[in-house]
Amino acid sequence: MRRLIALVPALLLPAAALAQEVPEAARKDLWCGIAFGIIAAELPADASAENQALAARFAAGSATLVARATAAHLEAGYTEPGFAAYKAAQEEAVAANMSGAEADYAYSYEDCSTLLGS
Repeated sequence: MRRLIALVPALLLPAAALAQEVPEAARKDLWCGIAFGIIAAELPADASAENQALAARFAAGSATLVARATAAHLEAGYTEPGFAAYKAAQEEAVAANMSGAEADYAYSYEDCSTLLGS
């Protein structure tokens, strides 16, 4: 009986790992949502009206994509604290990917902009 009880956690580990497999579309939503949020936040205060409108669109798109990604991750088995930690790590990674001499984008602007319906 003790052996059976000891095996229960070991049997649940693969299920927990599988429960956190998120579709590629959700990972893309999160990456693009974070990227659009960074772009919108970095808009200079004296930007043109056209650029301010674009930044507002990016900010709204960011919120939509991150919300959609959040729902998909939670549905896939992430806990809210687990997803919050994952999202924070992704925010750091995306910011690092978008800065520096050689930016390394996981998705192109075109890939992301199609998610906003443009």
